[in-house]
Amino acid sequence: MTRNHPAHALAAASLFLGALPSQGIEIVLDFTLDEQNYNWFDPATSEGMARRQALESAAGFLSTIIRNDDWNSLPTLNESFSFRDLSESSINDLDGNPVAGAPDPDGTGYVYSSISTTNRSSVGANQYIVYVGAFVFDSGTSSHAIGGWDSNDRRNAAGMDGTEFNTWGGRIYFDIGTDWYAGSNPGINPTNDYGIQDPDKSPSTDISTDNWDWHTTLLEWKGFQLSTIDPSVGSAADLYGVGLHELLHALGLTNSNFINYIGVDANGDAIGPHLVAEYGGPVPRSSSGGHFDYGTQAEVWDSEGIISEANLDPSTTNGNRKYLTRLDAAALRDLGYDVAATWAEAAPALDLLIDLSGAQARLDWTLFADSEHTVHWSTDLVNWTSVAVGTVDTWTDPAPVGTRRYYQVTR
Repeated sequence: MTRNHPAHALAAASLFLGALPSQGIEIVLDFTLDEQNYNWFDPATSEGMARRQALESAAGFLSTIIRNDDWNSLPTLNESFSFRDLSESSINDLDGNPVAGAPDPDGTGYVYSSISTTNRSSVGANQYIVYVGAFVFDSGTSSHAIGGWDSNDRRNAAGMDGTEFNTWGGRIYFDIGTDWYAGSNPGINPTNDYGIQDPDKSPSTDISTDNWDWHTTLLEWKGFQLSTIDPSVGSAADLYGVGLHELLHALGLTNSNFINYIGVDANGDAIGPHLVAEYGGPVPRSSSGGHFDYGTQAEVWDSEGIISEANLDPSTTNGNRKYLTRLDAAALRDLGYDVAATWAEAAPALDLLIDLSGAQARLDWTLFADSEHTVHWSTDLVNWTSVAVGTVDTWTDPAPVGTRRYYQVTR
């Protein structure tokens, strides 16, 4: 298995530096549907780029900590995916052709049962495709974003015999009528952004010197309080945290898979072995089935004791960010994913400095001496260019400083 390592970068000017390590799976976000409709994630605009980067960071994080590396390729792909709760009676498909929706059974809005994957003929080994869209949601839904997986196509024997969930991909989509916050992007590695939490895990008041929101009536931690680092957030919904939540659904954490793969008891509580071990017993689920119960508390993944509402809780408090928790990771494990317990376990550290003193960016790293290295760069975290650099531990990017680039170094 090829080991890819994240770039811990020192950035300046307008150069955007990051990495998309992929020790196991690669979650590929496909924005074609959005481009054919509202183009809400348009990278040519600052707003669209910020939205896209928020989702790419969430997908890159999950791609890094999920280490399955035995997924077969799908040499042919002739699949489709679906949408519901849209206000439009017609949307454009992946080729830009209008598609009529069917009236939603709830009496408001429209559903689209079959958008064909016409822009893609195959899926690579260890890839998981997630189509991304943004629409106006109908008045009959309280959702601000929706995600799910599609198809019963199983790529591996394990998936076929029901011991490991595995399909080709899914879709996530967002309500453009919602006030979204796409700032304070944590990048691929969110662990340095967790801030400080009151050491009293059941305080009588929510002190102003920490970054976490304590609900003094419900007596629950709700999430990271973004206003402590960016007052402009106001009451907007956090695109990174919600995007992470929808990606969990797209990876298979839905009601049917809780029943078919993870397991539930007579009360409907989740009884997967990893969930029970993390929670200390069966985990209550909400009435929607694909979520933990409202207010479920869990330790934030690789946080050394910070408590939060689980990301897979059905709701989120505006102005707050919900990171992945250990309970969310346990649910993925019970679905068959190999999930690292810490960032260090997921992506071994690589000292990579970016020297911007000259006309180009120079990369310096100090790991795996005498190993053959390859530098990978991308402008969109989807299409990568690779440059073999041999056993050296430096490389100068010929691109001008003003060019946005993401980097990987592999051996």
